[in-house]
Amino acid sequence: MKNILIPFDFSEVSKNALDYAVKFADKDPLINLFLLNITEEGADVNAVREDFKKVIKKYKKPLSPEIYTLVQTGELVSSIIQLQKELKVDIIMMGTRGANLEEENVATTTSRLVHEADLPVLVIPEKYKKFRLESIILSLGNEKIADRSPLYVLLDVSRKHKAQVHVLTIQQHEMAMGYTEDDESNETTLNYFLEMFYSHHTFHESEDIEQGILNYIKKNDMDMLAIMPKTHLPGEEASPGRLTRLLTLHSNVPLLVLD
Repeated sequence: MKNILIPFDFSEVSKNALDYAVKFADKDPLINLFLLNITEEGADVNAVREDFKKVIKKYKKPLSPEIYTLVQTGELVSSIIQLQKELKVDIIMMGTRGANLEEENVATTTSRLVHEADLPVLVIPEKYKKFRLESIILSLGNEKIADRSPLYVLLDVSRKHKAQVHVLTIQQHEMAMGYTEDDESNETTLNYFLEMFYSHHTFHESEDIEQGILNYIKKNDMDMLAIMPKTHLPGEEASPGRLTRLLTLHSNVPLLVLD
């Protein structure tokens, strides 16, 4: 993981995401941070660049990651998708204000980006001010993990911070005794790809998949939530797109979308 792209509009939300990214990349000289600001046509680009200098000045310290700034016009999501190819971006880190439970149908910029970007996105909630990365919960559905490549990203994150990965499957209906064939396959995959950082796999029953995940995070004091949307069955009440959107809006810890 070398190149991290951070959408940046000088809000407290984006500053919080930058602060998290700097701490995430701490003491790793190979990581570069790219701050992207989208301006309106006719905006004073030089003024934006001066504002950028003030923001990144506090991070000019030994062993801190290199921070580059980009100023463009256009639409945010399409600009990011284009830049991810030009800069060979490995992951996007983006702040979010989230939403109230009553606003679950709101299509925020963050949820749109998570849905449209074809690379991992780490969403940092506005109220998440600390940095601790010792335990990660990976939420899986009942499907067999078909595309295993996203697990390399999770391994990179776990290895860098020596974080243990707890795997959680929330089922809406009564669970059968014992592992299914797909469960056995996933267990083999997790052991192989996550190496020593894989802790254990827990199965819980809950009619509300999202709430079951959030309750587990709170009860076990987890530091990050990772999801692989394609492992949640489309036929379930919480379909991949809807569940991802809800967790983007409501998670109180950083959300890593592995897609």
